[in-house]
Amino acid sequence: MEDLTARQQEILDFIRKEVREKGYPPSVREIGEAVNLSSSSTVHSHLERLEKLGYIRRDPTKPRAIEILSESSTAPAPVI
Repeated sequence: MEDLTARQQEILDFIRKEVREKGYPPSVREIGEAVNLSSSSTVHSHLERLEKLGYIRRDPTKPRAIEILSESSTAPAPVI
């Protein structure tokens, strides 16, 4: 299993925090602002990587549709 980059971990932590505090995930723009990324394309790239690694699941047809698959800070949930 690949380790997350510092930026990916920062994004994942921010998503978790927002879901915990607000009850719903942040938008791509909010994620970018929180981690000092001005390009939404760069945020999308990080989210794609987090999804491929099994940390999140997204529904591209809906805004804010990010689901955390693991509560651990570095290990994704096992797929059975």
